[in-house]
This record gives sequence, structure tokens and C-alpha cells, in this order.
Amino acid sequence: MKKALTLNFTFIAIIISACFLSFVVILVVNFHNTFSGPNQKDIEVAASRTLNLYGFKGEVKVTKFSRHRWPSEDYEIEYDYTEEVNGRKITVSDSLIYFPKSPGNSKRTSEELAYDGTIKTMLNQFSHITNQLLNQNPVSVSNKEKVESFFKQYENPNLEFVNSYWNVDERAENITEYYDLIDKNRKEGKPFQGLYDLPIDEFLENGIIKGHVIYKDIVLEEGYKDYFNGEGGLTEFIENGIDSADLADAFYEISYYYAGKSGKSYRSGSKTTLKIQNHKMKDYGINND
Repeated sequence: MKKALTLNFTFIAIIISACFLSFVVILVVNFHNTFSGPNQKDIEVAASRTLNLYGFKGEVKVTKFSRHRWPSEDYEIEYDYTEEVNGRKITVSDSLIYFPKSPGNSKRTSEELAYDGTIKTMLNQFSHITNQLLNQNPVSVSNKEKVESFFKQYENPNLEFVNSYWNVDERAENITEYYDLIDKNRKEGKPFQGLYDLPIDEFLENGIIKGHVIYKDIVLEEGYKDYFNGEGGLTEFIENGIDSADLADAFYEISYYYAGKSGKSYRSGSKTTLKIQNHKMKDYGINND
């Protein structure tokens, strides 16, 4: 009887020990999968391979890679990309999402998985590069200097100038002209897959490229304030001085937002759109969103 009980307890102890060891093994494997990451070489290969897939044959330099978000095993690869244009090196920065272990996507990037060879997909996957190249173009830089020279003159103790930039309006009725030119530039082997060599002033005038000017409220934490209308408002400032600012013919959106208490959060404010033609203001209108 005692011998049988001893054997039963021994058997039970073995089962418990086996279960415990299995639990420990599973825990260790999960811990390893969660906290271990890809090596530098795998990351660099994935970044170069992805850029090459889309036709970007310049220099790729990985600057950082880190977990994209917890508990996901995906990684964000930050990189610099450089090409030479007319004897001058131009560098842009962007990021990729890398899947080191995901089933079916092992060691591939989300950009690789999205690839279909079309212009629209390239522009969508590398929109950050597209915007940087547009704003680094010498014509864009010259136009930006004039925009900021004028709008920085506006004085209001509650409103602070933030920045200005250009972007492609994909909702423009004639946006196919932009896609067709990029396709033509790519086939001719122009730098940055055709994204750099653009007729900036023509696209500005035609509404394909638009200008943006942004201010922020640095005082108001709650509620809303109209900085456009009334005496001393932005509308009065624009109407009284913009015709002498020699701005490029284009559509411009002027907007402001409200900064939060932490300085990081914000709330949308109001905006106005205006059209410059022959370097003079043609149309002006307020949109309160």
C-alpha cells in the first residue's frame, strides 16, 4: 500500500515537474521572441533591398532601428537616402516598417509587401521623401523665402509663426499631369525616380502644388479665437500687404492651431485660402473647420 502511494506521488511529482519545465521553456521562448531583435546586417539589407525595389539606386544609410510599438515584433527602420543631382549631393530621410518574424512576411518590409510597380504606390509609400524633395528644390526654397519674409511680419502677441511648406494636392483636377511627368522622368532615368526634376512654378500656378502657412496660438488653452477677422487680424494684414510681397502665383492655405498646456498636444483652429495671380491677390475666402 505504502509502496503504491509512493509510486503515485512520484508519478505526480514527475508530471508536475514536466509541466513546470514546459512552462519555463515556453516563457523563455516568448521572452526571447519579445525582447530579441534583428541584427544590424539584416536591417541594412532590408532597407537597401526595399529602396532598390522601387528604383532608388542611391546611397542608403540606416540611422536607427527600434521596436515600432509594443508588444508588436515589428521594427521601424530610420534611414538617410542620398543621390547626386547636378554635382550636388541631396539627402532625404524616411522610415520603413520591418517584419523580422511575422508569418509569411519574414524579414520583409511593409513597403516591399505593398509594391505593385505603379507610380501611385511609390508616391504613397514614400510620401515623406516626395515632400522633402519638393521643398528642397531650389525654386521651392526661393519661393518659400518670399512667403516667410511676408508672413513673419504679422504681429500679434498671442500668435506665433510656425512654418511654411509646399505639397502636392492629390485632389487637384489635373493631378494626372503630375503622375504622367513622374512616369516620364522615371523612364528617362532622372534622379530620385523623377521626383526632383519638376516644373515647380508651373505646377504652383496650375494648383497641383499648393503653399501652406501655419501659425499657432501660444496663449489660449480653452475655447476659440478668431485671428482672421476684425481690426489687426490676419485678413487685414494680408489684404493690405500681400500685393507687394511678390509671391509666386499659387493657391495658399493660411491656418493656425491652438497649442495645448503640455506644448505637445494641439487643437485645430481656422484657415483661409487665397489665390495669387500675376503676383497679386485674386481670390480670398475664410473656411472655419
